[in-house]
Amino acid sequence: MTFLRLTPLVALTFCASFAQAQSTAPKELSALLASQAAAEALTSCDKLGHKVSVTVLDRNGLTRAVLKHERATPHTLDSSRGKAYTIVTLGPLFKKDLQSELVAQLAANPAAAALTSVPGILLLPGAVLIKSGDEVIGSIGVGGAPSGLVDEGCAKAGLDKIASSLK
Repeated sequence: MTFLRLTPLVALTFCASFAQAQSTAPKELSALLASQAAAEALTSCDKLGHKVSVTVLDRNGLTRAVLKHERATPHTLDSSRGKAYTIVTLGPLFKKDLQSELVAQLAANPAAAALTSVPGILLLPGAVLIKSGDEVIGSIGVGGAPSGLVDEGCAKAGLDKIASSLK
């Protein structure tokens, strides 16, 4: 009889613990949102006449989406990934959401020059963090426009496209 009384209590405790774990689980960047952001960033730069590549990474620096304009040069793939990787790995540490802000801050610190020797780091403007609330869930990097600030504007357009789905 005691077992039968405890079973519902155990079940309720388990369900409450599971529900709490669900609400505190980190948000993830879906492949669909990553693809939409990449497409919008590419389209935004194309409208300006720039043939670029776009890379979208998750919070761990893993690729979620890549698009290369058919006339973009091959190095733009590496550039877009390097920018996205740099902002997703260093942006949160330095409390910067834009690669241009991160680059400016690091340029003012002579010791930061050592970061350029870290594999995958590219200290050029052209990337933005993707956040859900205050939580970093990914990044968008663009490479190939004549200016990193233009690249960054296109990355922002990609972020704007998915912003309403990030809440």
